[in-house]
Amino acid sequence: MSETPISASGDDKASASPSGGSYAPYGQLVKMLMPSVGSIAIYGPDGELVWCSDGYERPDLRGLLESLRASDTVAGRGKVESTSAGVPAFVSGLRGTDLRPLGSIVIELSHTQNSRYSGSMVASLLRPVLDCLESRLGFEAAAPQSEPAVPQSEPADAGSFDLLLSIDENDREDSSALERLLRHCVEHLGCVIGAFLVPDKNLAISCTLDDASGGSQLLDRTQKHLLAWAQLNNRPMVVNRVAGASDVAPYKILSCPVRDPHNRVTGLIALFRSASADDFELRDVRILEFVSRKAVGILGSQHDVLTGLENRLIFERRAQGQLDVESPAGHSVLYIDIDKLQAINEAFGFHAGDEVIQRVGDVVRRHAGGEGLASRIGSDRFAILLPRRGAPDAAEVGKRILAAASQLGYVDGAESVPVSVSIGVAAASAPRERIAHLLASAELACKRAKQQGRNRIATHEDASTATLTRTRQLFAATSLQDALKNNDFRLEAQPIVGLRAREGELVGYELLVRMRSPTGELLAPDKFLDAAERYELLPALDRWVMCSTIDALRAQGPSLADLPYCFAVNVSAQSIASGKYSTFVLEQLAQAGLPAAAFCFEIKEAAAVNHLQAAEQFIRELTRAGCKIALDDFGSGLSSLAHLKRLPVQYLKIDGRFVRRVLEDRVAESIVSGIAKAARTLGVSAIAEHVESGPIADRLRELDVEYGQGFYLGRPQAFGKAISQPQPIALRSTVS
Repeated sequence: MSETPISASGDDKASASPSGGSYAPYGQLVKMLMPSVGSIAIYGPDGELVWCSDGYERPDLRGLLESLRASDTVAGRGKVESTSAGVPAFVSGLRGTDLRPLGSIVIELSHTQNSRYSGSMVASLLRPVLDCLESRLGFEAAAPQSEPAVPQSEPADAGSFDLLLSIDENDREDSSALERLLRHCVEHLGCVIGAFLVPDKNLAISCTLDDASGGSQLLDRTQKHLLAWAQLNNRPMVVNRVAGASDVAPYKILSCPVRDPHNRVTGLIALFRSASADDFELRDVRILEFVSRKAVGILGSQHDVLTGLENRLIFERRAQGQLDVESPAGHSVLYIDIDKLQAINEAFGFHAGDEVIQRVGDVVRRHAGGEGLASRIGSDRFAILLPRRGAPDAAEVGKRILAAASQLGYVDGAESVPVSVSIGVAAASAPRERIAHLLASAELACKRAKQQGRNRIATHEDASTATLTRTRQLFAATSLQDALKNNDFRLEAQPIVGLRAREGELVGYELLVRMRSPTGELLAPDKFLDAAERYELLPALDRWVMCSTIDALRAQGPSLADLPYCFAVNVSAQSIASGKYSTFVLEQLAQAGLPAAAFCFEIKEAAAVNHLQAAEQFIRELTRAGCKIALDDFGSGLSSLAHLKRLPVQYLKIDGRFVRRVLEDRVAESIVSGIAKAARTLGVSAIAEHVESGPIADRLRELDVEYGQGFYLGRPQAFGKAISQPQPIALRSTVS
């Protein structure tokens, strides 16, 4: 058969009949349902070409019509055949309600689709468009032959077809797409009430037309029963027989399950017609199934799968809309970050982290309120826009979120890990403020909350102050880099001494680093460590300290093993996370011929817990070589005791904030006492930091703290002098 040109342009709106141009939307709908299909051809009852998406007749597609006639495939079934070129194609007959042949359709499939779909499965996916196409062909077949086959009035399914075409892929990024889809569905299918419910995502959308009475009451009374039925039967339900008298108006009901990608029922979409309206029919069921699939697609593209909150894209669009339309006065943003989620993942697995994210998401949703917009904007981060509420109000909401999150401790068998969040608050300060700027400001405030110890709220500083802080840090980082190049640092040593059995005896030195400024002044670590952390210079500083320590001790060589004390070197979180520092240490010790047993490495509690796997590896490698490990600032976190069995350390250094208050604060005293008892139980030694007076030393001794460090016990001195003239500390009890 020769090819019959239909359009010189090859436009997919080409047609072989006067009305064929209007068949293009049916092809568009097929490609919406199955995006990877190729050519589409529609034939009349006598095999004449009605419309083809290629713009010309394809002999290989027409060849499939013979196999269709031979098997007499009825509408609603269809089969998958191969063309003469070996390309799979779906072919199906089209029939009227009286089973009279109306024509046929041939759709070219991809090879991937051929392996995934059977003929009946393709027919099921395309059922909405096949129904509408059969209605269209039946209408044209019934038209007088003397008139053009262009309908003078729309067929019965025109409204349904319009509904299907109104569901566009571009809706996926429209925050109101689900609401609009439901309203279109209610209006086009002649209903008065519609509902879209996904309880797992805390999503409930309803649409009630003006003439529907008792709509909200009806939904409240029926949604649980409809959802239970859908979950039990996993198929649509049609109720056309209206029950008797009720305190709410009776309705005919059509409901369809909403399924996740694993085919599990997670919700439903339900439509209600008045008792006097037409019954729901099979085509209504098929259309609603199609709408359900599209709704799930929109939901997946707009909402976070784990929490059901809006994703960042939709949140920013809706938030920006409020900032653009309404006065910015009082608008605020909260930026919420889960503390130490990585530690929970490493300790218990990612399923535990997912559970914590879900539960924090529920807290965020509840406290956002009816007017607030809530979103999961990152893996462990959330945001809330509070319209017409200033920073003080937002801070109050943040406090309630902190309190609620603190009640979400994760429990896995005998293991329990508290959950906390850090929150940053930023308020709009100018008309048409950009949401991106507000989020950035709130994120900076959240980072400060984390730096200040986590589980707290911080408010965004004035822009000039923040800029000044960053400028100072930049200058400090520049000075730090110059000092590393020029060796402008000095090591000092502070003694660690016995408080009980080895009272007054020197048991070690903690090595402290000072930086020499351009003016020759020695700067304490608090003047440059923040900049070193921000600009990731801590690993270089750690290596300088280790190399300088080894150089100072190189002359003593193996005799260091006979000393009754050791040298404690601090290690930053950045060095721990790199996974390379332990190898560097062991190589340097081996080259210098120094015993590993003479060194103790101090890791801050937060660094160990936040980088648990890397800390485990670090500790394992160094303890295997003979080094000792101390967990510094112990007690400042909430989960370290649960991880101690994974971190085999020899010393726990009690956070100095508790030691300073041990005489007047009963809570601090209890924490110090508890850590000392835990240390004894675990077979490790406790060291109290910041022992600044005799009475504090006496109280620590009474609490069974074994060792101490602080100005009362010995001030830092030049490292060279300390190792050349080590002196025991004579402690005198102040207890009468």
